[in-house]
Amino acid sequence: MKERSCSNMYIICRSFEALCDEEAVRVAVQKEVQSHGRKTGLEKFEIPGAITLVQELWTPESGLVTAAFKLKRKPIAEYYAKEIKKLYTMTN
Repeated sequence: MKERSCSNMYIICRSFEALCDEEAVRVAVQKEVQSHGRKTGLEKFEIPGAITLVQELWTPESGLVTAAFKLKRKPIAEYYAKEIKKLYTMTN
């Protein structure tokens, strides 16, 4: 199967949720994050080897961030435990 990039996909009318589920979008975002990390001088271990795109908004009401929008690491890790486990299997 020929690899697609977001630049040649018709994504203008797609919803945010649909874009989060699109594998080509995830791959394009991951490549961009990795490229930016290399350009800014991050070490290899500092650059994500795999990412996931989530549909949920991180608001204080969701419990994933504080009222000042600081990350709540433990609730995030618990909420996304399955996704995090999957990401680690993708990089190994």
